[in-house]
Amino acid sequence: MLKRQDYDFILYTLAPVHIGSGVKVTSKESIQENGEYYFPEMDKLYLFLEKNHPESLPAFEQYLLDSGSKTNKKKSRLIDFLNDQKIKERDFGGLKIKQNNLVERLNEVSLFARDGLGRRYIPGSSLKGAIRTILESEYFRGKQISWGAKSGQQFDDIFNNIRVGDSNTIGEANFSIVQKWDYARNKDPKPMPIYRESLQPLKKITFNISAVGEEAISLIDNLENIAEKHYLYYRKFFLDNNFDKKYIQNNIKAPIYLGAGSGIWTKTNIRQMDDEKINAIRRKQYVKMRMKDKGVMKLTKYPTNVNSKIVKTKNFYEMGKCNFEVKKKS
Repeated sequence: MLKRQDYDFILYTLAPVHIGSGVKVTSKESIQENGEYYFPEMDKLYLFLEKNHPESLPAFEQYLLDSGSKTNKKKSRLIDFLNDQKIKERDFGGLKIKQNNLVERLNEVSLFARDGLGRRYIPGSSLKGAIRTILESEYFRGKQISWGAKSGQQFDDIFNNIRVGDSNTIGEANFSIVQKWDYARNKDPKPMPIYRESLQPLKKITFNISAVGEEAISLIDNLENIAEKHYLYYRKFFLDNNFDKKYIQNNIKAPIYLGAGSGIWTKTNIRQMDDEKINAIRRKQYVKMRMKDKGVMKLTKYPTNVNSKIVKTKNFYEMGKCNFEVKKKS
């Protein structure tokens, strides 16, 4: 029987992190007040109106049909409708997200991953993908990696022997909404109309990792060191290419990038990248969105503590940047 070792993988968010659920909500479904965004269940709101304010139903139906044109922009927000109808109730189910004062006006918002009961969490598969990128790029480099079962051969899949559990559920107070900012070389960061529900900076999330077999155990034992070497290469490959260092965050422990919006090179085996492969990526992009050179840094903004040691420029973060440590379980 193969040897097994269990670990605590402790993730520290140094920047906002978004793990997408595939679900999006619009500004027409949101109420912004009292320092938070409230996204009610619209069917419950409709039933409430039907029972308690039937005279408001025609206006509500018109509100839902309204495209939010420039001539009617003021009335295209749910808070405006409720105030116009003098409705003060706010108990319509749904969810609440802490307001980020650096986000002035929402459009569509991508929601964070949730379990079957609607509780936020980070799937183990998301973390495993980030770990796999590090190992493929730094440890295996050009080596041939065995994948899954093959006819007539003994089963050999190193990543099957690294098993990452889901995080525990994460309370709603740990989340906010952040906006995407693109930073091109020799230009100022530019806000983009993309908004994500994200885990806030300076949060600690613990996962369980089980490594089966000597090779898998060795990889997890040395993961911090491998990640630090991978990050140095990532800096050389991308971050140090004439980007102002004031937007590159300091590390406290071993670095890792997690979730959506952190940039293509945090999710790619960059050791295998050459000009031909980079050009192939460009050709697959829309002409107007085609990246120049190796593209832009992916940033976001969140209020920074004045004594922060993890950011160099107030309120600017590298989207998805985290640090981690690995501890063996006895």
